Amino acid sequence: MRTASFGLAWLLLASALGGVWASAGEAPAAPVFDVPRLENITVDGKAEDWGEQGFRVDVLADPAGKALPAANYDAAFRLGWDDNGLLALISVQDDVFLEPFKKPEELWKGDSVEVFMATKRGGEDSFQVVIAPGCDPNSADVRHNISDYRKTAELAKTKLEITVARTKTERGFVMEVLLPWKNLGVEAKEGREVGFQFYANDSDKEGERFQLLWYPVAEANVDSNRMYSVRLAAKPSPAVRAVARGGYDAEGLGQISVVAVSALKGKQVKVKEDDKTVGKAKLEAEGGRAMAKITLPTPKEKAYGPLSVLVDDEALGTVTLPEKTPK
Repeated sequence: MRTASFGLAWLLLASALGGVWASAGEAPAAPVFDVPRLENITVDGKAEDWGEQGFRVDVLADPAGKALPAANYDAAFRLGWDDNGLLALISVQDDVFLEPFKKPEELWKGDSVEVFMATKRGGEDSFQVVIAPGCDPNSADVRHNISDYRKTAELAKTKLEITVARTKTERGFVMEVLLPWKNLGVEAKEGREVGFQFYANDSDKEGERFQLLWYPVAEANVDSNRMYSVRLAAKPSPAVRAVARGGYDAEGLGQISVVAVSALKGKQVKVKEDDKTVGKAKLEAEGGRAMAKITLPTPKEKAYGPLSVLVDDEALGTVTLPEKTPK
């Protein structure tokens, strides 16, 4: 699914009845996702007490919109909250685990996950946690490193803490993380929004790394606008079940690629400008997922404006390609 010369126009698809977001730029505008309150969650690295609860992100992609075959690497997570903090349930499947780095500040170079939290999207106070799962036989302990990006002097007096637990599975691990509200001085109540970002890092060979991101632009450590806003709520937003990208290939043709959960295989994706269909394709099975790539014809007079995206004729929203003069 690697293609040449893609710009940062991104489309995010939720469930079949969920919303769609698209924008271009270094840190595009983004939707707000509702995260539900959970009761009686024990942070022990086990999923049983979650049941079917939580806001689900079932598919992720790298900054270029690429995903590895699921048998090679796959990651998903859920979010919830309680009086103590923001809760994350993380599931990773991997064919090779490599965690050779001993220095805490280098954990991100091997198999690991990263979580970021801010007082709000675009806020000045945030922190980052990198967690090595301890699934490499030569490095069997769960380790983590916390980086402090808080700018408020009074807030920075509070020591950053997290709770993390992991259990191994046949093909990977399940991990739970609690990010305490006290780290950022957040008052936990319905309606409060905080910034959140998630990375999953896959390393099969030292010096090489493949990275999945939730918010599609990296470096949340330098700009909390590169996170999503999550809102503390009673009920969750629809699950995120597909991600897509839009841009131009090396020939100057507009393209939209969709990566989705396998359950969406066979669904037809249409792209329309106004009422005219300018491209369509079916989501086909590939690498344990459902994927589609739509190549758009070159506009005769001007670049494309906002494009409507539909799945099985159900309107999901719009995507805008980066500003570019077509060849």
